[in-house]
Amino acid sequence: MALIRVETLSEDVLLGLWKIDEVQAIDFLTMKPQLIPIYEALISKYKSLGRQLEQLAIYSLLDEMKESAALSIINHHENGKPFYEGYYISISHTRGYAALILSKEQEVSIDIEYANNRVERISGRFIRPDEQSASLDEKLINWSIKETVYKYYSTQQLGFFDIRLLPYELKEEGIIIVKNMKSGEQLAVCYRMTPDYVLTYYI
Repeated sequence: MALIRVETLSEDVLLGLWKIDEVQAIDFLTMKPQLIPIYEALISKYKSLGRQLEQLAIYSLLDEMKESAALSIINHHENGKPFYEGYYISISHTRGYAALILSKEQEVSIDIEYANNRVERISGRFIRPDEQSASLDEKLINWSIKETVYKYYSTQQLGFFDIRLLPYELKEEGIIIVKNMKSGEQLAVCYRMTPDYVLTYYI
């Protein structure tokens, strides 16, 4: 079982993180047989094994985090935003990891990105000229935070340049103020840096 943690962010908000060490779907199903109906109804239809493992990791997190015993399928709105009966939910996965944030009372959003220098090649597509981007870590944080903010404002269909990170001091973890350039709203987005990934979320 590769559950890294489930943590309480506030009275109503839970965050879960899973390291996908499993190599076959049966690894999840043996550990959590309650996932079998979900696997048979939905996940088995994915041709990619990697996609199956990502989905099984998300449902494993959901099983660890929600209050009721029974699992049901995570559905999606037309814009791709996930929804789950009785909860606000946001999910993310990257190479080797899955993340989920859950609340009964408020909108939440999350993103996880594995540490890789691929963002160096495409940073001009998502980093504004008035944002800091001197280091690889700053580029990774920018990318991940904008994914988190995009999900939060899913109905607005923001572009990367519609989201601006205000100046910040880079640390292992912290809060960055982010401005929605269309509406003028500002969000305080949390981030965590590790050698393997960057995790960002908003509650």
